[in-house]
Amino acid sequence: MVETGEIKQPVDLLIEGRLLLMNYKNEILSVLENDKVLGFKTLTNKTILINKTDETGVENWIHHIFHPLQVSEIDFLEKMSKRIFPESYRIFLTQCNGVFLFGGNFYIYGKAFFKKGMSRDEMLYQPYDLIQESEDPPCKIPVELFYFGGTPETVFALNLDGSVLELKRRSGKPVSRSDSFDIWLIEKLNSTTVF
Repeated sequence: MVETGEIKQPVDLLIEGRLLLMNYKNEILSVLENDKVLGFKTLTNKTILINKTDETGVENWIHHIFHPLQVSEIDFLEKMSKRIFPESYRIFLTQCNGVFLFGGNFYIYGKAFFKKGMSRDEMLYQPYDLIQESEDPPCKIPVELFYFGGTPETVFALNLDGSVLELKRRSGKPVSRSDSFDIWLIEKLNSTTVF
């Protein structure tokens, strides 16, 4: 989104031949803009780290926006998961291979992987892995829902109609529903900044 005065205007983005109105990565970065003064680092693989802390003498970052995936990598991840990815999640992965925000109070799964030649930081800062997390969900998630992330108290799932449900982490009881991934992401990012 681009700010023009008080109004945010959508920025056109072409991905896989489709015109999108929301750039997820830019939306996340705009919410975290004030935290950039506390530290900002882009790794070689394009993972972005924001808000550096050194509380224990060890470098730590509060926000991780993981490098985008290629379409072929998304296709492979989808095949390995044995699930059909909702279109909104596929598009999100082309911009961010998951996120870990607000010190872990908001996260979206991606694909963790290691390859020869990665830096120490690239190996250290990896998203929670969608396949591993889906194999052992914290609550019973109906088969028609696509489990893709959470908070310490809730889990996020996409419904067949494109809506996003937030469920209690242990009971699976619905907490909230948003009509679309885009609306949900904007609402969550703006409500989670209190962490």
